[in-house]
Formats: sequence, structure tokens, C-alpha cells
Amino acid sequence: MFFISGTTLSRAQRYALQNYNTENGLVQSQALAMVQDPLNRLWVGTFGGLSVFDGSEFKTYTRADGLISNTVTAIGFAPNGITWIGTAEGICRFDGLHFKSYTLDPHSETSLINDIKVDNQNRVWLRSGNKIYIFRGDRFELVPTDGIITSMFLDEQRYIHVCYLQKGVFRFINNQWQPLTDQVPDGFCLSVYQSKYSGKMYILTTTGLYLVNDRSLQLLTNDLPGFDITTLATKIVVDQNEHIWIAVGNGLWFYDDTHGFVKLNASNGYTDEQTLSIFIDNTNNIWLGTNGSGIFKYSDSPFKIFDNTQIPFAKSIISIFQRGKDLILSTAYHGIFRFDDQTNTITQTPLPNFATSIISIYDDHDRGTYYATYRGLWNAHNGTLKQIGTKSIPFITDWTTINDEVWCTNGEGLCVIDQDSLRLVKQGPYRRLIAYDKETIILGTKKGLLKYNLLTGATDSLKGLQMLRVQCMTGNAQRLYIGTDDNGIVVYEYQTGRIYTISHDDGLSCNYVYNLLIDSDNMLWAGTGCGIDRIRFSESGTYQLKSYGKTEGLSGAESNERASFQDAEGNIWFGTTKGLYMYNKRKEKTFSSTPFVTLTNVQLFSKNIPTGKYSDSTIPYLRIPYQPVFDHNQNNLTFSFRAISLSSPERIEYRYKLEGADPNFVETKQTSVVYTSLPPGQYTFIVYASDENGNWTENAYRYPFTIKAIFYQTTIFKAFVSLLLGILIAYIIYWYSRKKEARRQWEMRLREEEQNKVRQRTAEDFHDEIGNKITRINLLTMMAERKVSGQTELGDILSQIRNNTQSLYHGSKDIIWSLQRESNFLKEALLRIQQNASAILEDTGIRLHIEEEPPIRFDVKMPLDYSRNLILIFKEAINNAIKYAGAENIYLRFYEDIDSSVVLELSDDGKGYDPENSTGGNGLKNMHNRARAIKGKLSIISHAGEGTTIRLRMFKYSFKK
Repeated sequence: MFFISGTTLSRAQRYALQNYNTENGLVQSQALAMVQDPLNRLWVGTFGGLSVFDGSEFKTYTRADGLISNTVTAIGFAPNGITWIGTAEGICRFDGLHFKSYTLDPHSETSLINDIKVDNQNRVWLRSGNKIYIFRGDRFELVPTDGIITSMFLDEQRYIHVCYLQKGVFRFINNQWQPLTDQVPDGFCLSVYQSKYSGKMYILTTTGLYLVNDRSLQLLTNDLPGFDITTLATKIVVDQNEHIWIAVGNGLWFYDDTHGFVKLNASNGYTDEQTLSIFIDNTNNIWLGTNGSGIFKYSDSPFKIFDNTQIPFAKSIISIFQRGKDLILSTAYHGIFRFDDQTNTITQTPLPNFATSIISIYDDHDRGTYYATYRGLWNAHNGTLKQIGTKSIPFITDWTTINDEVWCTNGEGLCVIDQDSLRLVKQGPYRRLIAYDKETIILGTKKGLLKYNLLTGATDSLKGLQMLRVQCMTGNAQRLYIGTDDNGIVVYEYQTGRIYTISHDDGLSCNYVYNLLIDSDNMLWAGTGCGIDRIRFSESGTYQLKSYGKTEGLSGAESNERASFQDAEGNIWFGTTKGLYMYNKRKEKTFSSTPFVTLTNVQLFSKNIPTGKYSDSTIPYLRIPYQPVFDHNQNNLTFSFRAISLSSPERIEYRYKLEGADPNFVETKQTSVVYTSLPPGQYTFIVYASDENGNWTENAYRYPFTIKAIFYQTTIFKAFVSLLLGILIAYIIYWYSRKKEARRQWEMRLREEEQNKVRQRTAEDFHDEIGNKITRINLLTMMAERKVSGQTELGDILSQIRNNTQSLYHGSKDIIWSLQRESNFLKEALLRIQQNASAILEDTGIRLHIEEEPPIRFDVKMPLDYSRNLILIFKEAINNAIKYAGAENIYLRFYEDIDSSVVLELSDDGKGYDPENSTGGNGLKNMHNRARAIKGKLSIISHAGEGTTIRLRMFKYSFKK
């Protein structure tokens, strides 16, 4: 009952056409000829001059630049870089820098050049009126022909062909004209074209359209839809899809076997003006030259476009869903439509009064369609319409189905449709919702996202997503996608908790996202405020983004909120402010060409460089100096560059680097860069360009240049000055070091002399004071012993005093000796150790053996106090051997080891002991402490019954001050 058919309308779709005219830089709006050069630039001949288009900007040549005439009617390119330009007054040769004019036969009835071609032998052919000329030497010669010529073209092997009005098509081979077919088509031959994709050749006549098949003619159709055919205006080309485009006096048509002839005019996005020229570029874009509206580019877009001329109120569609074969298109205030895209039939559906102002619509396959309107909430299902009870106007912002129940968010919070009423479940400022699993709903607000548990009624915030302004949401098993109104798309991975953003900086059309959709191929679609984007995610979480814009006819297409849908055929529909768009993936462009990248200008201090300055030659067509050499103060350069792409120049990115200045490449979408205060040196500016899909290839343009140095900046001068400075610095360092060393030696000698004086004075004082007193004590002790003769106990005490006094006296002699100047020499210390050993062992019966191999040098000098510690270490060792070893022989050995160390060893043949079980006394501890004080290494080797060896190793580097 609800979908009772109303008025039926039938409209054709709009086509993705881009218009370029004088506002964009085209020199004049009547385009007579178009052709693409080897660098992929489009050359457009007009009544006002010649324009060269690189996909972004036009460059113009006119009579002021050297053209023979501003009426440019034909253009051709030779492999040697020469451009031939035909005009209404003759032909010009252009080498990128200078024009040279040529005239034809002075007896010719016209100077208008209709066509120019360069064949496989690099011969230049031109057609003027009914005559054919070829360039030989330095002039054009007339080529004999027979009949009225309507067109001239090259086949895929670049053989020249001509089409006669009544005789058919002929090819020039082996210096003669040969017919291409065995028969002449019916009617008058108007135009011929060979497809560069399939190689098929088509002939248009006044009676039909033919295909050349192995020298035979196959009639495709003789149903020409009212063509106004004239030989001057008739053009034919064939695109990649084998669509045949025909421009005739009364319009532009294209033909295929399925749909027949379709006319392009103002009703489907083109113009009603006459089409003067047609050209297909290397990426299958079709360029249409008009008689007053400039040029149009048609790209075989995967999008169909339907605006208000095809679907009433197409620009205000807020909801799209499917019932049967038809799409249901809902608008906010203008009603609901059924649309059959196969027949382009639109059926307006009469609605009850409640549906005149719809807030939102939700279609559930099992429960019907829900309408939230200003007059209540309604459900239409199986021909039945019923109202759902609500307490107020149902400002429902989002819907979903979970556990066989329809849930929604409105101004009050989270609600569920419970039989015939809307029940509030959770109050809150919720705007969006999505089912996570059978127990959880994710709610979106202006301040982040929440998880709502259907069983417990509890809500928890999603960590890291608390402050997002949620505009829309969708998701799959791996990820949740959140569209925002200021931050692009936020991606939340369920398993890892990883959160990242895809924004305008990453290639998104813009950061305001109105709707999100996951298609049947698991790709994410985003309808934004500036266009439509497709994002393909890999299993690892990386993604590839493609933006659809003006190339596909989506320029300025702002998406409507929640207005996206994938139908049963896999087509994806988007409601936008420009109308309804349908994406057909079968028409997706699967290839992209590598764009040529080049410099467009080089400026010095933001001014163009005069021709001939800083270089002996100029790069053709660019008019910039070749390998220039700038003065040292001419070091502020601006490089402007461009990737020549006639398909999608807005999607191209660049990588540039100035070798000699930049350490790494810089990626940018900008097309110019400034370098200031460059130092003298040799540089190369390098720039790469990606294709429209973001793929990088080896298409670099390199521009070398030099900035000269003044004499004091040259390498030779710097090397000479550096050498002088090095010598001077080395001499200063040498002089200063010698002076410092001399002073250090003087100070050291002075200190030594002072130390020696102090040591000598100390030794003398020690000898005079302490030595004399010890001697006197010893004498007094001996006298006391005599007087107490017979008193055993007292005599023993006095004997101990005398023995200790003698020991002290002998010890003081070592101290006095160590204060002597000669005691600093290692050799002297060793002799003193030997003397002490002999004296101590004199009355013990122990034999002393001394070995010094190799001999210690006499000039080895030790720091102060080393000798005293050496003597005391070995005196303690000898005393220990006498007391505890029970030895018969003691061996003293001195030698220099291979590691430049001096080794002193004392060993005996006594009973030995176990060092691990010996606690050791103060004597051993003192020996170790003294060894550390002189930076030596003391080791004791002993085994029971095998004697004991004490080894002291001293390193000569420790002797240095």
C-alpha cells in the first residue's frame, strides 16, 4: 500500500566531463585541432593561437612569439623534437625556441593547413584543401593524388593514408598509392580512423558506418540518427572500449553495439555547441574541442552521475536501500522515489502526510522499513503501515538490528523498538551506534565512544577513543572505523587495541566524514565533504587509499550524511550535494601511465633568467638555461616542476632533492621549491613524480648547475691556506710543547734537587740524632748487663733490650739509606736487598744464593719511597723464612720479563705450608699492602714439603711520573 506508483520519468545519466576554457588559461575558446606530444602534453590549436596543456596549466604561443598565424588548424610532431604547426596562412617549424615559416605552392588556391602527419620514415606530410604535400629538403612538394580528399591519417605502423570522397581509402607504400579495400563503400567517405587499441579500422560514410576486415567492408550500421554531415566538420575516433565517437555538424555522438548511438549535449553534461575536433590521448581520455566552450575531457569513469535533471531532488537524498530490483531513494522533504538504473526509470511514490518531512529511514529486511518523521515513527511491512508509539518527535540519528531487535539513538538516548512502541533503555547524548556482538553495542557521542552491555546495562569507555567527535561508524570483525567531523577516519583494531588516523595529510579527500561503508570486497568507502575515498586494508593493517575527484566527475561532491549503499549487483551508491553517484567496479581503471616529469621554470631571486645568461644554450620548449654556471652571489634559486598527466594531475606526488645540499629526498604535493644562500659548488636538482595511484617509477628529471666560488673560496686556495695554517699550527704546537716540556724538566730537576737536599739533611739528622742515641742505649745496656751479672731474670731483660736496640739500629740504617738520592735507582735497591739478606743470614747457617739474569740496567729509576717498600717487603720475607721455613738454602732472583716487567723472587727449600689454610699474620698483610703501594703484584707460592716462593712483579710504566 505504501509504495503505490506515481509519476514515471526517464532520463539519461550525466557523463564525467571536465571543461577547460579561457578561464583556465586556454588562449581561445574555439578548438580546431588537438594532439599529444611525446612528453604527453596536449597541444590545442584555436582561432586565437596555440595552447600547450600539461594537465594543470596552459602555455600559449601566438603571432607575438613567431607564429605565422593565430588560427592554428593542425599540429604534428617529428622524432627529432621538431613541432610542425599548420595555420590558416601556412605552416611553421618550431624547435622549442624559434619559429620558422614555410609557404606552399604560390599558385595554390588556399594556405589553410587541414592536417599534418609524420610517417614511419620521419617524412612530414600535410593536407591543404584537396592537396597533399611532403617536406623534402627545405620546402614542401606537391604529391600527386586523384580525387577529393576528406581526411588523412596514419595506421598503427605509421603508414600514411588518405580517404577520398568517392574512391575509398588508399595507403602510400613503396612510393605509390594502393587501395586499402577491394570495394568502395556506399555513399561518400567522410572520415577514417584506426583504433590504436584493437587495430580495427572504421570508415564513416554518408550512408553508414563500416569496419574494414581483411580488405573487405563490414557494415556495422546504416541507421545514422539524423546526422548533419559535412566533410569539414566530420571527425571520428575509437576509444579503448571500442566506442565510436563521431562529431558531425549537428552534434557529438558515440556508438556501441549494445546501445547504438547516444548523443552528448547539455542535458547530460556536455554542450550544445558544435564539436570541431576529437582526440584520444595515451590514457584513453577523450578530448573534445568545441566551437565556443573551449575543450572538454571525457574519462571513462567508474561512476555514473544522476543530478536533478535525471532524478528529481537527487541532491537531497538522505537514505538509499533496495527493494527487489529497484533502489529506494529517500529525500528529507521531497518524497521517496523508486529508481531502476537499468532503464533509468524514476517512479515517484505518493506518501501519506506523515512522510513529507523525513528525519531518517531504516530498512530491515525482515521487519520492513522504519520512518522517523516529524509526525511520528512509522513502519511499512508487507503492505501494512502502522505507527510506532513515541513520547515525542523521534529525532532518530542512527539504527541497527541486534538479537532480532531494532535499536536506535535519538535525542534522549539509546532506545529499542518494543512491539509497537519506542522504549528508552539508556539515557545519554548518543548520536551513533553499531552492533559489536550479540551482547554489546558501541555508542558514538561528541565526546568519544562507549561500549554498552545488553545483559548488564553497563557502559564502559573505549580506551583511547574518549574525546572523538563521532560523525559516523562502521566496522567488521577486525576493525572499527569512526568518521569524525574534524579528524578524518579513526581506525580501532579490536585484537591489538591499536588506534591510528587516516586524514587529509594521508591522502583523504578531507577530514569531514559524513558516511562510511564496507563493501562486499571488505573495502572501506568514505563519503567526505570533498569527495569519495576508497581504502583497501591488508591483513597486517597497512592500507592503500584512492580518492575520487574531478577526474571521475566528483569535483566538489559533498556527501550526504548516511547516504551510501551497496546494491545486490555490487554497485555502490552515494548521495551527494551534486546528485546521486553510482560506482561500478567493473569500470574501474586498472592501469595508470607513468607521468613525464619536467621543470617548468628556474628563477634567480624569484625572477626569470634572461636567455643566454649564465649558459651558452637553452633547453627547448622549457626556455631555461642548460647547465648554467652562476656567480657566487647568484645563489637564490626557485625550481618549478610539473608531472605531465592528462588524467589525474591532482593525485600526483613529488620527491625532490638537491644533490650537494639535501641529505634525503623530500615528498610533497607542491610544485615548486626555493633554495636560498647556496654555497659555491656543483649541484643537481632531481625530481620524481608518482602516478595517479601513488606508485613511484624511475622517471626523474635531473637539472645540473654550478655556483662559482670567488678566488678565496676555490678549492686550490682553500687547500693552500689550509696547508699554511696546518704548518703554522703544527709549529706553534711543537714550539709550545717543547717550551712546556723544558719547563717541566726544569721544574722536575728543581724539585728533585730540593727533595735530595731535604732527604740528605733528613738522613744526616736522623743519623746524628737517632743513630747516636741508639748507640748510646746499646752501650748503656751492655754496661748494665755486666753489673747485674748473676741476676738471670734481669740479665735476660737487658739482653732483649740490647737485641732490639741493635735491630732498631740496623733498621734505621735502611731508612737512612732510602733517604739517599741513589736509593731511587732499582739497581741500588736490589744491592741493598742482597746486603740485608747476607747480614740477616750471617749467623743462621742458611746459605744465600743470588741470581740476576739478565742483569737489571743501572738507569732504571723508581719514584720516591719505592725502594723503602721493596727493602721492607724482602726483609720481612727473609725473616719469615728464618723463623718458619726450616730451610737450608734461600735463593734471590732478579730479572726483566718479556712484558717489560721487573721480577724479584725469594724462594727457599724449607718445609713450606698450605696458603689456603693459613690465616696469615700482620707481616704478610704488610707485604701485600706495600706491594700495592708501589703498584706491584705480590704472589706467594707454597706447598707442604716443597718450600715457598715469594714473587714480586713490578711494571716499568708505574715508575713514570
